[in-house]
Amino acid sequence: MDFEQLLAQLRAQRATADASFRALDAEGQGILARAQADNARALTDEENERSLVIVSERRAAREQIATIDARIAEVEAERAADAADADAAQRSAPGAAGPAGGTQHARTSEREATYTRRKQVQDGVSFFTDMFRQQMGMASPETQARLQSHTAEMAEARTERAVATGGLGGLVPPQYLVDLAAPIARAGRVTADIVRHLPLPAEGMSIIVPRQTTGATTAVQATQNTNVSNTDIAVTDLVVPIVTIAGQQDVSRQSLERGHGVDELIFADIVSAYNVNLDAQVLAGTGSAGQMLGILNTAGTTQMSAFGAPAAAATFWSKLAGAIVAVQTGRFLAPTGIVMHPRRWGWLTSLVDASNRPLVVPNQNGPSNAQGHYNEPLDTNASAPVGWMQGVPVYTDANLPTSVGTGPEDQVITARLEDLLLWEENGGVPRELRFEQTLGNQLTVKLVAYGYAAFTAGRYPLATALIGGNAGAGNGLVAPTF
Repeated sequence: MDFEQLLAQLRAQRATADASFRALDAEGQGILARAQADNARALTDEENERSLVIVSERRAAREQIATIDARIAEVEAERAADAADADAAQRSAPGAAGPAGGTQHARTSEREATYTRRKQVQDGVSFFTDMFRQQMGMASPETQARLQSHTAEMAEARTERAVATGGLGGLVPPQYLVDLAAPIARAGRVTADIVRHLPLPAEGMSIIVPRQTTGATTAVQATQNTNVSNTDIAVTDLVVPIVTIAGQQDVSRQSLERGHGVDELIFADIVSAYNVNLDAQVLAGTGSAGQMLGILNTAGTTQMSAFGAPAAAATFWSKLAGAIVAVQTGRFLAPTGIVMHPRRWGWLTSLVDASNRPLVVPNQNGPSNAQGHYNEPLDTNASAPVGWMQGVPVYTDANLPTSVGTGPEDQVITARLEDLLLWEENGGVPRELRFEQTLGNQLTVKLVAYGYAAFTAGRYPLATALIGGNAGAGNGLVAPTF
């Protein structure tokens, strides 16, 4: 899927959400107008109850629009960055036409960063090679000067962490590598991309989230001059640990000392592995041994009743409806996403009725009485919805476990995504890198990368409902056959 297709989908979602908001607003204004026209009477109980529902649904629609707008802005920014990279590469190529119609000379301007893609391609200036030589005590004065200049640039741009972290000997990758890795950073982490994102605090190894356990109450006053309902709000602290996600990669000394253009390949591989692990933590982290507490292991979420037989179209449809209702009645707001394994979505799109007509059909077919619908097949790592069921967008994430319980089953998550909180630094790209020469007799160097993140689904556990994972052997969401 290209940027234009993704933007078209997001804008269509926004138009739908905006239409819903406007319809609710018009309905609310109509209730008030009818009461005003009727001698400015007070609202009836039914009108008052409906008005409160409208206020809640308006708020939810407004939040949904804001979330979609943020995603549109991210995609547009990424599209603009791609266009700028392509334009810069064309303009900086030797022999390219300059601004005045002359020839563009391939030389560094005063404002150009120390490490850029142009310098890597044309001049052979490699960030990874310089970092390796510096940490191995092999850096020339020119190499040291480049690294010092790069460190100063990163400090000026305020992209470094606190001194306590930077003092560990790691270096921050140059911005051009971070920009190139941005699409990869979203690959393999579908669920991590669609939850609510918050900036990670600069210090500390835990985040305190206030969680209200008892709210205020109201009640009808029995008679005049008698006590009204009075309940004190109770708040507890939800402690969310900041976890360290780290990995290492073996790199030959030959590739670092003699290779050309290896920076992008090395960094892309690190980012890909890092984000697959992060997404797996968001989904199924155990909360122990330094892990996040993932969605599937969070206490207090709603677990739908077990399937009594292998899942079928009718039973899955019923469970999904129940999960949506569970979120609506537990959180009092509608769910905004359904997350399932690609094999479960594939199973759904393979289902047919008694006349062999598919139950989940493409939009182009003009769906009528369909269980679900979709636009086109997407990559499994795409963070755009693959389709919709019961009015809720569906996302596929291959990091979801597929052997839960005695079934064994995969699980389907129905949630209000805005209530799932993920704190990250630098947009999820690992920033601190260093080389460790632990296999010197093999001319192998280990590149170690790490980053920090925190996640919780525990602020509003009832904003999540789970299907599957609790059926008997051979039952439920077992592996489908095609």
